[in-house]
Amino acid sequence: MPAPAEAPFFGAAASPVAAGGLVFAHPGDYGPLTAIDAASGAIKWTAGEGGFFASPLVATLSGVNQVITVTQSSVIGVSIPDGVVLWRYPWPGGEGGTMPVLYGETVIVGGLNAGLAAFAPKLRNGRWTVNAVWNTKAVTSYLSNPVVVGTALYGFSRRASGQFFALDAGTGRKLWLGPPREATNAAIVKAGDLLFLLKDDAELIVARANLAHLQVVRRYQVADAATWAQPVISGKRMLIKDLTTLSLWTFE
Repeated sequence: MPAPAEAPFFGAAASPVAAGGLVFAHPGDYGPLTAIDAASGAIKWTAGEGGFFASPLVATLSGVNQVITVTQSSVIGVSIPDGVVLWRYPWPGGEGGTMPVLYGETVIVGGLNAGLAAFAPKLRNGRWTVNAVWNTKAVTSYLSNPVVVGTALYGFSRRASGQFFALDAGTGRKLWLGPPREATNAAIVKAGDLLFLLKDDAELIVARANLAHLQVVRRYQVADAATWAQPVISGKRMLIKDLTTLSLWTFE
């Protein structure tokens, strides 16, 4: 296999997402959002500017199914059938940050030096408008995607050398901050009201979603090497990838 035309840039590794027979990704070195036919591999359309390592999200807003993605300069909503950009919200995505998260029909994004912001795209009388809902710099997200449980947003902030946090998802108000110097990075997944917090040093924290504090249930050491990849939950099983090994853990 011939070498690529250029070496991949750091972070050019967003995960693709599929819907309606199409696969959506920012291919290559921060290319634009690209829709690829899942059956043939043919490129159907491209939209917006180049992205980085924030994965796209398929969502329905105002009854319209669309792809939401973070580009180098904004967050955009794109029509799935034809690649038309429906709406745009200015956002310094080029500094690095997390993929979009939904709270109802509010979109929440995080950036390395921009904190977290929430905004609401709406379709009114055939036209899209986007209004800011809240913004906070009390926490900042970079590689770790937050999750919504109930009315709260739980995540991992790079401030204070790494700490877990909870915000009110509707207002952005800080609910609590965990201890500082927790980790360099942590990947977060949820199952019901449980949070699974996988730190980069291979410690897995199982916590219960709580509006008052970090409610730790158990702590486990799940690998002998660094764990930067997102864990995957399937029923009562969890797949965890470290630097060299993929392991399967089960819950009783």
